[in-house]
Amino acid sequence: MGNSNVSSRTSKAAVEHVTVATGLSYDALVRTFESELGRLDPEVVKSLVERRAPWSEVKATIERIGGAHGLMIIAAADQGAVTSLSGKSKRCVLYTVGNPVIANDIIDIDRAASFYVPFRVALYETSDGGAAIAYDRPSTFLATLGRNELQSFGETLDTKVEAVIVAVTKTN
Repeated sequence: MGNSNVSSRTSKAAVEHVTVATGLSYDALVRTFESELGRLDPEVVKSLVERRAPWSEVKATIERIGGAHGLMIIAAADQGAVTSLSGKSKRCVLYTVGNPVIANDIIDIDRAASFYVPFRVALYETSDGGAAIAYDRPSTFLATLGRNELQSFGETLDTKVEAVIVAVTKTN
């Protein structure tokens, strides 16, 4: 940071990483996980933005897409597809998961929170042929920003992702 016009901020907090062995096969886990969450279609977002839709319409759209858990898949990266070309098969996918309405409230408090929302959830095949879900607990990564106002939002996201995992693993 040699430029005197540049400022930086460093913070530390313990981030809790959660890994859940689901007892499901990888294919069953992916299918069940995706069925529990909505999926935010980029074309829907584009249409809302281009039309400068009123916030009430955005909120209603997001609520509908978020479904029972109020969370949706924003994007998915099948990391296993390309890395398996190395000759060693890997089955894993990384999702960005969130809710743009909740993200709005979080980012209103601290723009730096845009680094954390949406958050990441990984599904992967384990060495025993089962499958696991892994994620960092939202309340703990939001705590790295040092803003007490974000605590309740982090806890809300914790509860939502935990409800998804309970629903997914209940099918086993």
